[in-house]
Amino acid sequence: MRVLMVAAEATPYVKVGGLADVAGILPRHLVEQGCDVELLLPGYSRISRRELGFEFAGRLEFPFAGRTAAADIHRLRRNDGVTVSLVDAPAAFLRDGVYDDPETREGYPDNPERFALFTRVAAELVLAEPPDLVHVHDSHAALLPGLLEVVVGARLARPVPSILTIHNLAYQLPCSPRVLFQAGFPEQLFFPLSPLEFHGQGNFLKTGIYYAGAITTVSERYAQEIQSEELGAGLDGLLRERRGDLFGILNGIDAEIWNPETDPLIPARYSSSDLRGKRACRRSLLQAVGLKARAGTPVIGMVSRLAEQKGFDLLLAAAEALCRMDLRLVILGSGQERYHQSLSELERRHPGRVSVTFGFDDALAHRIEAGSDFFLMPSLFEPCGLNQMYSMRYGTPPIVRRTGGLADTVIDCDESSEHGTGFAFDAPRPEALLAKVRSALTLHQDGARRVELIRRCMSVDFSARASARKYLDLYQKVAR
Repeated sequence: MRVLMVAAEATPYVKVGGLADVAGILPRHLVEQGCDVELLLPGYSRISRRELGFEFAGRLEFPFAGRTAAADIHRLRRNDGVTVSLVDAPAAFLRDGVYDDPETREGYPDNPERFALFTRVAAELVLAEPPDLVHVHDSHAALLPGLLEVVVGARLARPVPSILTIHNLAYQLPCSPRVLFQAGFPEQLFFPLSPLEFHGQGNFLKTGIYYAGAITTVSERYAQEIQSEELGAGLDGLLRERRGDLFGILNGIDAEIWNPETDPLIPARYSSSDLRGKRACRRSLLQAVGLKARAGTPVIGMVSRLAEQKGFDLLLAAAEALCRMDLRLVILGSGQERYHQSLSELERRHPGRVSVTFGFDDALAHRIEAGSDFFLMPSLFEPCGLNQMYSMRYGTPPIVRRTGGLADTVIDCDESSEHGTGFAFDAPRPEALLAKVRSALTLHQDGARRVELIRRCMSVDFSARASARKYLDLYQKVAR
């Protein structure tokens, strides 16, 4: 089966969030199971064509915004069998940021036009080289199923089925109707309650949900949650209408990159049978971030976007009580300016106990996973989450709010002492978070139970191979 996978980011080329990890690893595991996969990405300036070996593969010309537009395709055939193609449209993608302007930390105002162009190029590529199936990820690529059916469908020799994966329903890419018309959608298709209309605007994600042959989310629980009014972000009615085509497939992790036995980014390697390296990682982490080491004092780590969704208001409400406990807090992330300011102030008030590093540092992210004793994810909602899986892989039990993929992956130790893999609280309230941190600290003082929990976490298999098998089964069902 030949699959065209379309995403706005994918490791190792460009990463903003968890979408990049999934879009980066899934193609390789699909190839292992017999698929021929081409991954299509925007040609961002940070992707070095020459160093990576991309070669010019042709130019596509197409109508866009009332003119003839053009985009070059550069292509790389990797040793693992995955083909990676870049859409080179300099005005759209040769910028310092991916979605946001680095100077303002706000989204580029022309993001809808940029990604409408990207998906129109993807549609033209399907016309030129029809795959058996198209798999698109999140709102940035979500116009493609509609473009294939409405705009270029008559020019296809045969219908090309599509699957849309929703990584986060909150990001829908609303736009002026004009953007949809620029991409090629007929104006007569835009009217109240039509597939293209959402509260008087266009909406990339709604269009994709309507036209895709199947919709997946990145955990089973999230597939149910987004059909509710509370977490449906205004699209719950449409999702309930399509519930027969809606599936939850838990994301998997790259178990080769995230492996404490071989990880080159951590100062010492270790395994579940020999945990001495984890203690060395802890000492090194505290030294690197300038925190005071103290025997028996646990380290709680966080690697996250600094966003409301990730529970930072909850964390800040609990922060002073948290900092009165015997622990060290290490945070890595970037995002909304108000969290940058609040976390900087928290660090200033608690020198030697709290460390905050702004930005994204892959090496430091690995060191936090390996060197922490617990990993905190107090998300208000979490479609899947990958860091709790990385944490367990590194023997760092997660402390999470029980929602979405966090609920699907973390078993609460207070509810099951024999099978627990972390600590989970339900209510999005500071006192609930603090209660679970206290439970974690109590367990930490019991050496035998602590080691047993670490080893239990490290035994859980969250490899992406399992999710790839489920996607392949769905591909075959949709392509029939």
